[in-house]
Amino acid sequence: MLRSRRVVRLCAVTWHSHLRHLSSQPYKAVIFDMYGVLIPSPVPKAKEWEERNGVPPGTIGQAVRMGGEASIWKRFMRGELGVEEFLKAFNKECSTIAGCAVCMDSFLEALTSGGMRQPLPGMMEAVENIRASGLKTAVLSNNFLLPDGGSYLPLDQRMFNVIVESCRVGLCKPDPRIYELCANRLGVSPQEAVFLDDLPVNVEAATKMGMRGIQVADPAVAIRELEELLQFSLSDSVPGAYLIKKHQLPMDQLTRYLRDCGFLLDPVTVQKISHSSSQHTYLLNSRGRKMVLKMLPHMQAAQREQRTLTALKGSRVPVPDVLKLCEDASVLGSPFLLLEPRGHRVLQNPSLPDLKPEERRAVYGAVIQTLCHIHSLEPNSANLDTYERVGQLVTMLTEQYRASARPTIPAMERLMEWLPAHLPTEQPAKVVHGDFRLSSLVFDVEKPQVAAVLGWDRCALGDPLMDLASLCTAHYLPPDSPIQPGLARGDLAQTGIPDAAEVFQQYSHAMGLGGTPHWRVYMALSFFRLAVHLQVGSTDVGTGERPTGHVDRRHELITQVAELAWDFATKEGFRVFNAMPRANSSLGT
Repeated sequence: MLRSRRVVRLCAVTWHSHLRHLSSQPYKAVIFDMYGVLIPSPVPKAKEWEERNGVPPGTIGQAVRMGGEASIWKRFMRGELGVEEFLKAFNKECSTIAGCAVCMDSFLEALTSGGMRQPLPGMMEAVENIRASGLKTAVLSNNFLLPDGGSYLPLDQRMFNVIVESCRVGLCKPDPRIYELCANRLGVSPQEAVFLDDLPVNVEAATKMGMRGIQVADPAVAIRELEELLQFSLSDSVPGAYLIKKHQLPMDQLTRYLRDCGFLLDPVTVQKISHSSSQHTYLLNSRGRKMVLKMLPHMQAAQREQRTLTALKGSRVPVPDVLKLCEDASVLGSPFLLLEPRGHRVLQNPSLPDLKPEERRAVYGAVIQTLCHIHSLEPNSANLDTYERVGQLVTMLTEQYRASARPTIPAMERLMEWLPAHLPTEQPAKVVHGDFRLSSLVFDVEKPQVAAVLGWDRCALGDPLMDLASLCTAHYLPPDSPIQPGLARGDLAQTGIPDAAEVFQQYSHAMGLGGTPHWRVYMALSFFRLAVHLQVGSTDVGTGERPTGHVDRRHELITQVAELAWDFATKEGFRVFNAMPRANSSLGT
C-alpha cells in the first residue's frame, strides 16, 4: 500500500486558495427545506386547486394553520395519521371552514404531480456545488406519507448527506428538536449550519437554535445571499469557485475593457477558480459566453505563458484558446491573459461526491491519460526555456525556506539534509506542468473527458514524476484539509477512485516505465515543496499585500506538512534497507 500508516491530521483552518492568507469558514453544512425551496411552493397550487374545485379562497390555508400542534395537518405531517384517516378528518375540517361540503381527496394528488415533481434547477445546482466544495447538505422537510407507506420526495437523494422528514421522525418544524436532530445527524453544531426555508416561523426557530437562517421568497435572491455567506459561487457549473465581490476586482475597469475589446456584453459575472496555488484565475460569464481571466505578476510571466499555450495549440494536450494578452497594468493592476476553454466543468473536490463509482474511475482515467499526453510531448514543442532539475529544485526550495523560516521546524531541517543525499536518477527531461492536480483541469460538461488544462505558470522541462507526485498529494490529505480537499479517510476501493499505488501503476504502464519503486522520494519532495510554498507565500497579485495574521496556525500547518514529507522519507529508508542483500546468517555445522 502506498497510503501512509500515519495520516497527518491537518488543523481545521481555512486557507485561501492562493495560500496568501488564512480565514475562517464558519459553516460546514447547508440545510434545505423541500417545499418552496427545492421544489415549487405548495401555496400557488393550493390556490389553483381551490379555484378549480369551487372552494372558497383561503380554505386550505386556514385549515393548515388552525389547531396548532394538535391540528389534523400537523398530525399528518408527523406521521400520526394515515392518508385515508387524514383525508376523512381534513374533509370535515375544510367543509366546516367553507360552509359547504368539500372533498379534498384530489388535493394530495395535485401536490404530488405535474410541476410539483420538478426540482428548481437553480437550487439543485447550488446543492451540487455546495457538495463539490466539501460542505454537507441536508433536507429538513415537513412531509407526509403516501398510501404505499413511502414519502413524497421527488429529489435525487444521493445529493444529500442527511434527509430528515417530519413524517419519519414524529417532529415538525418549528419544533426545536427537529433542527437539533438534523444537526446531530450531520455531525455539526447549529452554529455551523445554514438553514433555508420559505416560512418565516421556521427560519426564526432555526435562528434561535444558532443556525444562520435564510428566508426563501425568491430562490435566485436566496442563492445570492447564500453565496455571500459561503464565499463561493453556486452557479455556472463551476463547483468550488469563489464569489467575487465588487471590491475584490475593479469591475468597472474590467467591464469597460472587455466591452471595448468586443469580447463580452453586460452584465458580467465573475468567479474565482481555485485551480492554482500561485496565480489568480477567474471565470467570466456574460449571456452564456464564458472566458477565463488569468492574472500574472509581471509581463515576462504573461508572455511566457502565452507562448506556452500557443505552442501547445493543436497538440494532444487540450489547452484553452488565447484570446488576448492585456499589457495595460492600469486595468487590473497587473498583466493578464484572456482564455477561452472548451469545457465549463471544474471538479474541485477529488472525492467527486456527486458521481457514481464508475464515473469517478472514468474521470481519474482521463486525468492520468491527460498527464501522459503532457509528458509525451516533444521537449521543444512547448517553447520552454527553463530546465528544472530535481537537484536544482531542492537547492532553490532550501534557499527560499532558510530565507524566510521563523521559527525552526525540525522535520524541515531533517528533510533539507536527507533529500540531496537520496535523490533518484532523474527521468529523461519532459514537459512538466508544474502544478498538476484535478482542479487544474476543465472537463467536458457531459463526458469524463478533459477539455482544457489550466495553470501553466510553473511549466518547465523537468522530471515528469514530480507531476505525478503532485497529483497524488490529495491522497494523503484529509477531506477537510485547509490546503485542498483530500482523500485520506475512507475506503477508496468502494468509491471507484484509484489509490496512489494504482495511479502510479496506471501511469507507469501507459508510459512504458519499468515501475517507480522510489515513488516515496517524489512524494517527500512534493510535500517539502508544499511546506516551503506555505512558509514563503508571495505578494498578492493585484493587491501587493503580504500574508498577515494567523501566524501560529500557519506554523502548525507547515509543521504537519513537513512531518508528512518526513514520513515518506522514513519509509523510503526502510524500503532501501529491506532491498539490500542479506548475508547468509545460518550457522555452519
